[in-house]
Amino acid sequence: MASVKYNVVTHGVSGKVGDLLIFRQRFGKTFIGKIPFNNGKLSDKQQNAREKFLKAVAYAKSSMADPALRTIYEQNAGEGVTAANRAVADFFSAPVISGIIASAYTGVAGDKIEVQATDDTKVTEVNVRIEAANGSLIEEGSAMQQEDGGKWVYVVTAANSSLRGTKISASAKDLPGNSTAKELVL
Repeated sequence: MASVKYNVVTHGVSGKVGDLLIFRQRFGKTFIGKIPFNNGKLSDKQQNAREKFLKAVAYAKSSMADPALRTIYEQNAGEGVTAANRAVADFFSAPVISGIIASAYTGVAGDKIEVQATDDTKVTEVNVRIEAANGSLIEEGSAMQQEDGGKWVYVVTAANSSLRGTKISASAKDLPGNSTAKELVL
């Protein structure tokens, strides 16, 4: 879509011109584009995308009604992006776990496991699960967020006598409830 910075003829113009062009106003700028084609029929993929987008819009509306969430999204909104736009974008984006650092884990209670988890807006929780090589659960619980924001630390509470084959799983959630997981096998 083309952007017009300032033109006496197109300044403030909005709407269709014939069946070729459409003018739109956004944040004080005029945008010109081709009129979108729509035959009225949606494929299954398009219908699923539409339903997901409707859920994202519903999430954004509820977020804008919550003063705390609204403030978070307003802080992350940039030029040309509203807080509601940020909420919609956040709905479509899951957190990223870039690493599970278990170098300090020796199988003793009190050891620490670090999880590096980030999101485009905010990670709300990180959970860690430790399983023995045979698949039995050793322990699971919530990690605590550190001051730098992207680092979460889980303090081990149960002893593990055999580290070989131990599986450490981490999952992270963001504000809309999107989650992602990562595993590390020792």
